[in-house]
Amino acid sequence: MKAAIATEQIEAPAARNGKPTKAGFYERMFYRAVSDNAIGSLTVRLCDGSAVQLGAGTGGVAALMQVNDARAFKAAVLRGDIGFGEAFVCGWWDSEHPDLVLQWFMDNAESTPTFAKRLGRSIFTAPLSFLDRIAYLLRPNSKRTSLRNISEHYDLSNEFFSCMLDDSMAYSAGIYRQPGDSLHTAQMHKFETIARKLDLRPEHHLLEIGCGWGGFAIYAASRYGCRVTGVTISREQLEYARRQVARAGLEDRVEIRFQDYRDIGGNYDRIVSIEMVEALGEQYLDTFFRRCSELLGPEGLIVIQCITFPDAFYGRYKKDMDFTRKHIFPGSLLLSIRETLNSLGRTGQLSLYHLESIGQHYARTLSDWRRNFNSNLSRVKELGFDDAFIRKWNYYLQFCEVGFRSNYINDVQMLLSRPHNEGLKNYPYPEPRQRLS
Repeated sequence: MKAAIATEQIEAPAARNGKPTKAGFYERMFYRAVSDNAIGSLTVRLCDGSAVQLGAGTGGVAALMQVNDARAFKAAVLRGDIGFGEAFVCGWWDSEHPDLVLQWFMDNAESTPTFAKRLGRSIFTAPLSFLDRIAYLLRPNSKRTSLRNISEHYDLSNEFFSCMLDDSMAYSAGIYRQPGDSLHTAQMHKFETIARKLDLRPEHHLLEIGCGWGGFAIYAASRYGCRVTGVTISREQLEYARRQVARAGLEDRVEIRFQDYRDIGGNYDRIVSIEMVEALGEQYLDTFFRRCSELLGPEGLIVIQCITFPDAFYGRYKKDMDFTRKHIFPGSLLLSIRETLNSLGRTGQLSLYHLESIGQHYARTLSDWRRNFNSNLSRVKELGFDDAFIRKWNYYLQFCEVGFRSNYINDVQMLLSRPHNEGLKNYPYPEPRQRLS
């Protein structure tokens, strides 16, 4: 399977003799763009064996980047963050530790134009990035487009995701209570934390919006005895989840539907959505929370786990594009806490009653996923995924890991309910967890 990278838009222009022209101009522009970076250092080793060191070396990481093709500079200058990632996928630059290269840029985000544009600063690079923004705007998450967007990611194949995820097939941040916790243990801790926040009981009917491969639905029904309705718009996930429910002997308590959240009917005691709202898009955020308010019973509780972007920079973020939104999660948009609260205020009586940050746990989750993925590369290749796809997937995992580790993005669990809910008076908050080492 070929990785979809827009190389046709970033090819170096050919000289009269048919050979690529020298990239000296773009190389100089690249150095100029990062000339104010003062945290840590980045050594750029060039094709001819020479090297250029960037950064003051004060604190931060010491990263090494090998440039294999001068087109890497042009890609970064003309297409910003997206072009830099695409150049890595194409093999135009490499590193034994790409995460350190990305960390260096993250550490210097306020002085790096391609990152600083999201922080409200002016930018003189990435003049072609508007093309990516236009492509994004052409994919709003209507019912029809949502099917396409979700399918492009989640229908890569169940076998592919099993090469990366734990046995529960949970594709969201786990919670590591102890330094030695495995990925599976962390996912079970996450399930238990959510179940306790929901105060699940056998008499409850739980709705899971975006149930994935069914891991939490099975956990909730088997551990707490409640009835669960899960919905997904991924055909691959639907078939897998139904098989797992049958294997667990829970068909009398768990129903998995192929259904858009906008078409759900009925009334539910509890609602959960684990890292699904990122797929809504700004246009449909109010629609989602309005639907949740309509579906929730009078004494109901909702837990939303979602990835968030800092409020201070959110306006710029919404207008920009990044590598993951273009190549990994088409049509997606992270929320901010303020944006969520504003939407709740516009759409019903739901209010935020508890919020917990688990962003650092996501960094470790991503590290475990990447380790699993690279331990199963032979299987990944047998499934038909080529080297470019593997490089793209590794870049995505490391890009996100560095983002969480740097607190550039966060992951939170939000408890929502209505005023005058008597059940909140004796709310059983989870016990404090040990801090990650």
